[in-house]
Amino acid sequence: MFKERKVIPALLATWLIAAQAFAATGEEIGAAPAFVLEEMVVTATKTPVAVREVSADVAVITQEEIKAQNARTLRDIIGSAAGVGIMRANGRAALSIRGFDSRYSMILMDGRRIPAEPDANYELDRISLDNVERIEIVRGPVTSLYGADALGGVVNIITKASTQKAWHLDLDQGLWTDKGDRQGRYAFSYDSGRQNKLSVFLAGNYTDTAESLKSDGTTFLPFGKRRNISGRVDYFPRDGELISLSASYMEEKQEEYASMLSMVGTLATAVRDDNNRTYYGVSYKKTLTGGELFVNAYQTIWDKYNDTVNRSNGLYVNSVYGYYRISGIEARVSKTAGPDHRLTIGGEFRPELYRGTGIRTGRGTFTKTFHGKTYQGSEVKTDYSALYVQDEWDMAPKLSVTTAARYDGSDRFADKVSPKLGLTYRPEPGWRVKANTGKGYRVPSPNQLFLDLNVVRNGALVKLAGNSDLKPESSTFYDLAVERDWGQATGKLTFFSSKVRDMIDEAWVSAAHIEYQNIGRASLRGLEGEITCPLTDRLSWSGNYTYLDAGNDLTGTRLFNRARHKVSSRFSYRPAPDLSASIWVDAYRDYLFQQSSGSGVNKSFAVWNMNVTKKINENQTIAVGVENLFNHQDEELSLPGTFVHMNVRFTL
Repeated sequence: MFKERKVIPALLATWLIAAQAFAATGEEIGAAPAFVLEEMVVTATKTPVAVREVSADVAVITQEEIKAQNARTLRDIIGSAAGVGIMRANGRAALSIRGFDSRYSMILMDGRRIPAEPDANYELDRISLDNVERIEIVRGPVTSLYGADALGGVVNIITKASTQKAWHLDLDQGLWTDKGDRQGRYAFSYDSGRQNKLSVFLAGNYTDTAESLKSDGTTFLPFGKRRNISGRVDYFPRDGELISLSASYMEEKQEEYASMLSMVGTLATAVRDDNNRTYYGVSYKKTLTGGELFVNAYQTIWDKYNDTVNRSNGLYVNSVYGYYRISGIEARVSKTAGPDHRLTIGGEFRPELYRGTGIRTGRGTFTKTFHGKTYQGSEVKTDYSALYVQDEWDMAPKLSVTTAARYDGSDRFADKVSPKLGLTYRPEPGWRVKANTGKGYRVPSPNQLFLDLNVVRNGALVKLAGNSDLKPESSTFYDLAVERDWGQATGKLTFFSSKVRDMIDEAWVSAAHIEYQNIGRASLRGLEGEITCPLTDRLSWSGNYTYLDAGNDLTGTRLFNRARHKVSSRFSYRPAPDLSASIWVDAYRDYLFQQSSGSGVNKSFAVWNMNVTKKINENQTIAVGVENLFNHQDEELSLPGTFVHMNVRFTL
């Protein structure tokens, strides 16, 4: 139940007043109807659909927006979208969609899974945007198409198609102004362009982040080095056919300073985390008459090694080894079935192996010796399979209906069917009413079931334990949205609600012990309001507001590390073709931060950012950016203050 009912009429009034103002603005500038060129999205239905027509709640971050904000990684831009927040806890900046944390949100690259840890808390900093065309965000469960990992939503990063031969080199240097702590980032990309039937793309980047210390000697965020390299070869054997070979590799050596309670008192420790991940994939796509065939096979490997060191004497306290491998194959076919229907049928098979010294199953046991100490580990093997079907039906000239259902099975949990129904109704030109409802399903991850190791939480080293008695999570959701176009301006108001049964969360058993537990029933509901408007031919504005009520239905308490209110606003100005500037803010109010076991505090904060980009000539561009412009600092939220950086891009 909403505790702040006054927010709803206030937002409605503001939205309606703005609608009339923007309608007048569109008439004054004599703008043509918006979306003259239809913007197509593919994530919500796995088929190309105009963004105005798709029933699912979709947001698109364009290449122009990425450039305007000089976004280097996914973290730099994703948090400004409506319904999307950055969860700031435990030194992490993790993705949250409509109150669901990063475990519930699937991140894809061109529709393919990316290799990630079972709990993808650090992915926002790992994903580079050097070759990204746009980012599609589907808010709300998409389990009917993508399976259990999409209970909260999907972020699909669409890369650029090969157009012309080019080399790009990016040099980026920055520092936190208060402490002088530095970060350097260097990136390159090569695009061969389409050479007859072949194109090649290569990209790589290297990031070196210095340590930034809090007043207690712990670190604001992990520091160290990260290297990424990726490549893709596209072969076009015939018109309408594409074979793609993809590979990527990441090497990461990160470190955090933390404190640990022991029998001799509090120890200052360093947690050193070495991660390597590898991805191989091959896909085949063929255009059919009225449809498409797609087949994708892949393997991802995550290799982890972790040390905890006593900083006072250099002795090793603990070591952890982990290995996570996913091999998968997916196939689907989309085909028109008469003038009013388009059917999509697909299936997936995905065996997973998870083994490590922090896993306690008693199966596949092995030993590892680090620094003279022997550790015992075990493994988890799980086979997942799925079948799904979707029907996109133009029921009437003003009404489109999308129905979908997915059957998920595994050798560890009971089989489950996830249905979904979506409607798009167009009562008159410029107006759209959209509604979605369905059920979601998520099985516990291997971490949540069998983990047993030490982790850093709010600067402290604590034990995190799995729970083999966990039940799968299930949800029932619906959302209702009204969209309106006024010339070049657009507006949208959405109400959403998800009821989750057996939701899994980290529960503090004691000050030094956390365990995964089913917290019973939880509700996540709220409102999203969005407006985008060109103010002049050189100045544009976009803004959105999200109200979130996320709580434990059994205890009547709020869920931690979520904001009740979030406002994002951005002005973009282009006084000349070779010069642009942007300023934007993400403001959080009543962010319930979990300090320790059962203890939370409400925080309100705003992070202002700005960027100015100048094109020097055809081959060189310079950008200067300031993150956290007004130097807001909060050690609990891991906000170290203002960060200034300069980026120089060369086209060779």
